[in-house]
Amino acid sequence: MNNLPTNLTVKQVADLVGWHPNTVYKRCTSGEIVSFKSGNSRRIRKEAYLDWIARLEQGGHSQ
Repeated sequence: MNNLPTNLTVKQVADLVGWHPNTVYKRCTSGEIVSFKSGNSRRIRKEAYLDWIARLEQGGHSQ
């Protein structure tokens, strides 16, 4: 995971987890995935993505 960019797009996260981008976007806007707006796009910091994946692995929210 060291080769991940510093900031990921919703589509990049969706591709990584195998979900539809709309599902990832909803998780971002609900606050489940920590994200921020950059213009008209939503971005997820690499650290936030890795923390979210760790929570999923520990039995947190899932699809």
